[in-house]
Amino acid sequence: MAHSRNRAVSLHAAAIGQVLTTAGFVSILNKLTAAQRQKLQRHLDAAVVDPAVRQEADALYRKGTKYYGSLTVVDPEMKRRAQGVMKDFIPIGDLDDCVRLDPKQLLDDDPFKPTTDNPDEAEYLETVRKTLETRGIWLRLAAKRVRDSDDPSRWVTDLRQYEVWLSVGARGDTIPTNAGRIDREALLRTGIFGAGYYAKVDRGPVERELEHEVRRLSSEIDDGMEQHSQLRRIRHQAAPGVAAASDLLGGADFPSDDIWTGPSQLLQRAMVLKASGKIFGCRAMLVVAALSVRNAAQLLSRYVDNTASGAERSVKVLKVARAAGKVAEVALAVTGVGAVAISVARAGAVTATVTEASVDALAEREVAKYLARNPELAGELNQVRLVPGPRGTVLSSLKGGHIPGAGQGFTTW
Repeated sequence: MAHSRNRAVSLHAAAIGQVLTTAGFVSILNKLTAAQRQKLQRHLDAAVVDPAVRQEADALYRKGTKYYGSLTVVDPEMKRRAQGVMKDFIPIGDLDDCVRLDPKQLLDDDPFKPTTDNPDEAEYLETVRKTLETRGIWLRLAAKRVRDSDDPSRWVTDLRQYEVWLSVGARGDTIPTNAGRIDREALLRTGIFGAGYYAKVDRGPVERELEHEVRRLSSEIDDGMEQHSQLRRIRHQAAPGVAAASDLLGGADFPSDDIWTGPSQLLQRAMVLKASGKIFGCRAMLVVAALSVRNAAQLLSRYVDNTASGAERSVKVLKVARAAGKVAEVALAVTGVGAVAISVARAGAVTATVTEASVDALAEREVAKYLARNPELAGELNQVRLVPGPRGTVLSSLKGGHIPGAGQGFTTW
């Protein structure tokens, strides 16, 4: 190795210390073991020594070779000299252009700590951590491609200038890094991890399920408002006094359109919380919004039942109530017992045993726990007018305050 190193120096081979310093990886240079430095330096030396050695040895073989028809004769002395030159040849393996580093020396403080309360994020970041443990973080070298000084239209490999980077595994994706330090942003800018984060977290089970339920509840609010508008048109088209007489005989009061305003406001707030990564806050708002839609639809259905408006319309309104209740049920399962519970519920294995009262009871506990930790959200809820729910439900007693008018059953709106 000593003679080869001398030859490499004479051929102006790149020095590993200079290569890493130029690349801004001084911190990594200082962490390399002697064996790792030697391995990388051999690779740099071989890049310039081996071509020169082959060329010199080939020249000696050619000079000492004579051809007499089909007979080839090699001068023993020239062959010996060629073999002597080849002693300077540096054998290089497939992975001699890289070394495995200790991740603990490269990672910033806890880059695997979730920045949201989405359980999918915590699970995925743990997967990233295990992947790095298994495949490792590798320091890699490659000669630069530069324009040929004699012909700028051509690109050639400069064996004295090198690119330096870190990768996941010896031949994996590049990890973008500043001075060799790896933070959360660098990890998620790495191809394999960035794509995985999008698939497993941004579009993961929790986000997709909440998004689905948000869209479903929005649709049910639209349906409820449409049924409400149809009932109003029927009342206005009736002969003078008929609607009032029907209401009086049935003991009914036609609800205000405002019964849908509160749920709509809560649904919008749930969407904002989801976008900011506050999954449990989104769930709390979505559950309360869903139960308030259910109560609003039941209030409207009760009005229909107490008038001569027709049983068919009552059935349509109750469909809204049932669907809204299902939104609350699934939303509670999303971050409760996870995706398995969701799939089971969707398959119908759970719905047969889930009752409105049990959903209300679970919602009461879960929402109250969240509001206890986030009292500012309780303040927001107190500013939203909702259709009162049955006494003791989530819409009649919330941690941090009480929704005005709640806890009295279905009363005049």
